[in-house]
Amino acid sequence: MLTAFCTSVVFLGCYLTYHVTVKTVTHFVDPAWFKPIYLTILLTHTVLAVVIVPLILLTLWRAKQQQFELHKIIARRTWPLWLYVSVTGVVIYLLLYQIFPQK
Repeated sequence: MLTAFCTSVVFLGCYLTYHVTVKTVTHFVDPAWFKPIYLTILLTHTVLAVVIVPLILLTLWRAKQQQFELHKIIARRTWPLWLYVSVTGVVIYLLLYQIFPQK
């Protein structure tokens, strides 16, 4: 889990650095029929990406403090959300740049 956490921190750092320095935004336009689906995935991904950060930190903190019963309670909720955010991040990339490349 620490490896997953470190990998996520490195990715987030690279992602934010890229978007701060590049300053271009790619908008999903075509195909128009898929745009609502894409925006739904993007919205849930973005909201849960913000929500998951404190949950991950709390989960790791409880494990470090050896509060394993409390750790298990929060980890049962943290893990599926973290997995969803990770998978939808890849799905968003594939949709925006591979499956439906935007011009």
